[in-house]
Amino acid sequence: MGKLIRDRVPEIVRELGHHIEVRELTPDEYAAALREKLVEEACEAERAGDRAALVEELADLAEVALALARHEGITEAEIQQQRADKSHSHGSFDGRLFSTSYRS
Repeated sequence: MGKLIRDRVPEIVRELGHHIEVRELTPDEYAAALREKLVEEACEAERAGDRAALVEELADLAEVALALARHEGITEAEIQQQRADKSHSHGSFDGRLFSTSYRS
């Protein structure tokens, strides 16, 4: 049992007088752990109780998303271009629209 942690966490934990064991993940393990962490952070953002907590969780979510992108060789510019393209072709979420039913 374990989880992906930020690089400075072991140092911080040890400075507090606690024990922590860590290991470096393989590239495949790292990719999987980043994807798990992405879901974890999204769930924490969903549960954020106030604006400050939401800002913190969104920052964590962005950090993990960008780490996954870097690991996969995806640039921030590519992500922003895809976001802009999708916004142009499908719109944004500013209209606050919610589908109540859909049939094909």
